[in-house]
Amino acid sequence: MKKLTWLMTIVMLLGLVLSACGGEAAVEEPAVVVQNTTENTQVEETETEVEPAVEEPAEFDTAALDVMFDVFIDDMEAYNTIGLDALNTALVENPPFLLDVRNVSEVEGSGHIEGSVLIPLRDLADNLAYLPSFDTPIVSYCGSGWRCTIALTMLEAMGWEDVKGLKGGSYGGWADGGYAIVEGLEPEAEMLNAVEVDPAVAAYFDEVLEMYVPEGWGVVTAEALNTSLVENPDLVLIDVRTAEEVESQGAVDAPEVVYIPLQEFVDRKAEWPAADAPIVVYCGSGHRSTIAATILWTYGYTDVGSLKGGFGEWKTAGYPTVGGAPDLDAAFSTFLADMEGYNTISLDALNTALVENPPFLLDVRNVSEVEGSGHIEGSVLIPLRELADNLAYLPSFDTPIVSYCGSGWRCTIALTVLEAMGWEDVKGLKGGSYTGWAEGGYAVVQGLEPEAELLNAAEVDAGTVVYFDEVLTNLPEGWGVVTAEALNTTLFEEPEVILIDVRTTSELEENGVIEGENWINIPLEELIAQKANWPNKDAKIVVYCGSGHRSTIAATVLWSYGYTDVGSLKGGFGAWATEGYPVGEYVSP
Repeated sequence: MKKLTWLMTIVMLLGLVLSACGGEAAVEEPAVVVQNTTENTQVEETETEVEPAVEEPAEFDTAALDVMFDVFIDDMEAYNTIGLDALNTALVENPPFLLDVRNVSEVEGSGHIEGSVLIPLRDLADNLAYLPSFDTPIVSYCGSGWRCTIALTMLEAMGWEDVKGLKGGSYGGWADGGYAIVEGLEPEAEMLNAVEVDPAVAAYFDEVLEMYVPEGWGVVTAEALNTSLVENPDLVLIDVRTAEEVESQGAVDAPEVVYIPLQEFVDRKAEWPAADAPIVVYCGSGHRSTIAATILWTYGYTDVGSLKGGFGEWKTAGYPTVGGAPDLDAAFSTFLADMEGYNTISLDALNTALVENPPFLLDVRNVSEVEGSGHIEGSVLIPLRELADNLAYLPSFDTPIVSYCGSGWRCTIALTVLEAMGWEDVKGLKGGSYTGWAEGGYAVVQGLEPEAELLNAAEVDAGTVVYFDEVLTNLPEGWGVVTAEALNTTLFEEPEVILIDVRTTSELEENGVIEGENWINIPLEELIAQKANWPNKDAKIVVYCGSGHRSTIAATVLWSYGYTDVGSLKGGFGAWATEGYPVGEYVSP
């Protein structure tokens, strides 16, 4: 600075000399004096135009996130979801603000729901001026239900009070379900400027969407998680289901699982893993875990995924689990105590009921059987092995159901499983079931049943559904049918086989028993009460009764408890005695 002062002095002296020599006087420019506080030296500088300072938004205090997400979580109803039918009704009766968070290319290819506003998810926080007031109901939708969950979580944290995500496959489910759509892009949206979000908050969430929400939106498939658990020993799982769900359904078998129900997620922040830990969050179906993953991203977590399909899909795929099972004792005890006529209905009784008070008719045969021999009018076809995976087509728990099959065997298995899952009045068609019906001259309709209507009338616990789906999937080929001839051979070749006679004491005394080295009597009505008398699960077992119906109920109960080598005697004791196989006298213990 001293050197600069010296040079300016020389310039001023030269100016004076030139002026003395008769030159034109120099025109002076206005000057500004800048004080150098270090050298205390004044310097004259030519005044220049100064750009106005751009005011940066105040930095967002992330401590506020706790309160923002606590309010959201405390106010959740049904985890802020809305079904396809419910939205369809709302669009007529009380339309919400519709927010489409897909990308432009998706909308161009598949259309949109009329009246919706398109803001791709990553652009959401930068376009809040297009959204309605904080108290206006908003329904967010995307391709399958994933991005709209991220959107609703962030919007609720930023102050909107009633944001729901469209479930049931989101726009994909909406379009596939035949609901009204409009081809092409939404019209240009109107800028509403209806709310005032703190610029620092908007900027922060914009950064989260750009920097922390990963490509692919954090989707982790069951297959990918199974691989990661083997390859990455540092992986941490966070289970956000309730304690009751974990207890009844079980959990993913993994080295490190943290259990924090979504309702307590922020309150128990101290239990979260480190911010740089690899994390996969899971719940029952994938919705709650995506809410939790979004919360973690917002707190700066960098390696977080959410399990697609949740624990239900994990278990259905056959990956390892620990703990959990429906309360089979209570379910089957209730069923057995409430049985009337062992839950059967005759051909004549059904024919009369179809005129006077029609029940729900459930056909559990295979498609090829129905194609070849027709069906009873009004019935719904769900093959037995697929039954637990199609409960949405069944009526309410208190609606009378009559199940039928080819001969009466599979419909007995079906009624037993359905009763255990909560249906209260399920009967099996006896008298040869559909074969007896057709041969008896009762009315039939040729070909397959019409496509069934999706009722969604009964809500079965997800863990129970998964559990019984596995039971039905693993039923033995041939459905456990054992003929009298086959049993006679087995008793000779494998004397260790265990016979369980589920008839009453009076029947034993009147008709006798099948003799075997390992014979047990447990009347069907007492099957659960006498569970302590059941054989080991690895035993070879044949159950029998008078005709084959009660023994098939008992075999189904045993399969449900994990027994794998169980058969039921076709035709029961009656067929055995009629064919002349040896009968012994019952001796009271």
